[in-house]
Amino acid sequence: MPLLQFTLKNLSRRRTRTVLTVMGIGVGIGAVVALLGLAWGLEESWDDAMKARQTDLVVRKAGGNFLIAQPFEESLGEKISRTPGVAATAGLLVEALSIEEVPVMVVSGRQWDSYLWETVDLVEGRLPEDGNEHVVVLGKLAAESLKKKPGDMVTIEVEEFQVVGIVDGHAVVENGSIMLSLSVLQDLMQKKDMVSFFNVRVTPGAKDHAVVARAIESGVPGCQVEIAADLSGNNQGLQIFEAMNYGTSAIALLVGTFGVMNTMFMSVFERTREIGILIALGWRRSRILLMILWESIALCVAAGVLGVVFGVVLLKVLAITPWMNG
Repeated sequence: MPLLQFTLKNLSRRRTRTVLTVMGIGVGIGAVVALLGLAWGLEESWDDAMKARQTDLVVRKAGGNFLIAQPFEESLGEKISRTPGVAATAGLLVEALSIEEVPVMVVSGRQWDSYLWETVDLVEGRLPEDGNEHVVVLGKLAAESLKKKPGDMVTIEVEEFQVVGIVDGHAVVENGSIMLSLSVLQDLMQKKDMVSFFNVRVTPGAKDHAVVARAIESGVPGCQVEIAADLSGNNQGLQIFEAMNYGTSAIALLVGTFGVMNTMFMSVFERTREIGILIALGWRRSRILLMILWESIALCVAAGVLGVVFGVVLLKVLAITPWMNG
């Protein structure tokens, strides 16, 4: 009987142990796939958001990080707009709030007369008529999560807002958020004349965005400027999140490694009589070792396939849950 066939037959004779081992290792691998998928997805979604907003630079208050930005004065936008190389600025106040049945949702207040409102396409309804209208617009993923349509009411903090439109923001972050006028969100959050970021477009044809970024930092003390294309790669908050996921994944793989080792050691200890018979029949020790290695490889391959499938399914499930959608 060929060695590989003999190996698979050994595994099939111990079905319970084989199945439990494969499932145990598979769950660990699935967790690795899901965790890394979340990290990469978060990074990619922010990159897509910057591209969708057609933003070249992002200005925030120095200190903290991009995920937890500290509010700063909206009046600094005038200084930023006068910087050589700056074509347009757009103030943005961002809050992560619990909205009705959804535990966490991004709420963004956008400067009314800015280009940020031009980067979304209306799917249904209308946009606010002016910067003071007490209404909201939902990204299409946010509308699905909240089960809202134009004309419905949505509660943000303690106030009710009418949904007047649903938009396609061309990025997961945009489509999963609630959008309203900057001044309306400032009043709601009691952050009058404050913003979280300024999105900046540089003048067409300007090749070195880093030069414009340094000019803004020189002219507006206390601000930090990020190049939008490099935002996720250089962001400390995203790097910490990704490092935590890599660390957790390494632990899961280590646990899986010891699981396979334990299974194979127990298999050898329980089969001393069988191994002795094989040696008596003329099997070399190297052939017996190869048989055990083939068994461990077969277990890992089966667990790997199961784990990848489990991880992908888990990510799909997370993507449609209210607390992760968008």
